Amino acid sequence: MKVVKFGGSSVADSEQFAKVKAIIDEDDQRKVVVVSAAGKSVAEKIKITDLLISLDKLRLNNSDYSEVLNKIVERFVRIKNNLHINFDIENEISNIENNLKSCTSDYLISRGEYLTAHLMAAYLGFRFIDSADFMIFSNGEIDMSATADKFMNIYQNNETIVVPGFYGSNKNGDIQLMQRGGSDISGAILANILDADLYENWTDVSGILMADPRIVSKCKRIDSLTYGELQELSYMGFNVFQEEAVQPVRIKNIPTKILNTNHPHSGGTLVVDKIKRDDKQLITGIAGKKNYTIITVKKYQLNKHIEILQKVLSIFQKHHLAVDSVPSGTDSFRFMLQQSEVKGILQLVMSELKNNCNLDEFSVNDNIALIAAVSTQLSSRPAIAGRIMSFLDKSLINIRLVIQEGSDMKIVFGVSNSDYERTISNIYKNAVGQ
Repeated sequence: MKVVKFGGSSVADSEQFAKVKAIIDEDDQRKVVVVSAAGKSVAEKIKITDLLISLDKLRLNNSDYSEVLNKIVERFVRIKNNLHINFDIENEISNIENNLKSCTSDYLISRGEYLTAHLMAAYLGFRFIDSADFMIFSNGEIDMSATADKFMNIYQNNETIVVPGFYGSNKNGDIQLMQRGGSDISGAILANILDADLYENWTDVSGILMADPRIVSKCKRIDSLTYGELQELSYMGFNVFQEEAVQPVRIKNIPTKILNTNHPHSGGTLVVDKIKRDDKQLITGIAGKKNYTIITVKKYQLNKHIEILQKVLSIFQKHHLAVDSVPSGTDSFRFMLQQSEVKGILQLVMSELKNNCNLDEFSVNDNIALIAAVSTQLSSRPAIAGRIMSFLDKSLINIRLVIQEGSDMKIVFGVSNSDYERTISNIYKNAVGQ
């Protein structure tokens, strides 16, 4: 049995709905379908979720939201009418309208998945199951045990169903959203609960490319990679698969395939537990993020002054800053933060570090990009890291920092934002080639 998830671009309009049906009809093992809210297409320039977010802001500000609401209604009614779907979508939307004055933001924003899944279920002739009835949040996270119990009490063995992704409910029964891209997580959780033979994640790309195609033209596809490699690449900026969706399928060792709804037979990327690779392939993929701030704190024999590090961390915690620390030596530590998180408060943070932490000195470096070369081979072939650094050195790229992760699965290079694209191109050209 296969669990299949279709992203927003795959269900954007009636033409995309028809492609989904053709894919489902082709394989009777595709029994559990998870959908995102209708997304962008050639004809539709705005995601339904973005329209719902706009609607939510307008109604909370007591502003006129009729134009945005009409766009949402027209979008869903058009899909229904174009495909002659026998489902009263107008009544469902009317119920949502009646709740607009009192509903939570999470409830309203989740209605994109809810309505898309209802239409898809009716179109496929599958049963609709609301994820709010079984996807249970506890302390902000999915309670896997409670979710599995609730779902198996609802689901009939071997049944064909459609489920909306991206949301569940808390212990009070209120709708609670996952982070954007959460439909990947919903699908992975269902694959885990049902011990699926395969989890298919259908998008608008034919698998995962080794680097950003906007930077590397004619970039090669990754035909297969491990769960660990996918998780690292997703964390470092790959947007094809949500990072937190990896663990549910990894626990059960469920193969996951990333495929293209628009070109279903063009191949994709298979994600599995272990892979034996050609020794000539130095890396699996390259990913990165721009706009980091690095704060370096210095104190003689800082590694012996845990109390100072605790004070530093307490300041970051006070301002709700998520940090990655990079040990730099006995006298210094580096902390990496995304610039968007410290915008407007950096000077305050620096002042508190200066006045409260008894440091010898500290410094700030802005506009840093982090670029990760990922491969399971890094643990068995440590010389790969040296070869990549040699490539960059010959290109006169100024490497600001190097981090070899404890997992031995990735090496991260810090460079100036201005060197970001050049660094990725250089690593790809020398470590992968065309």
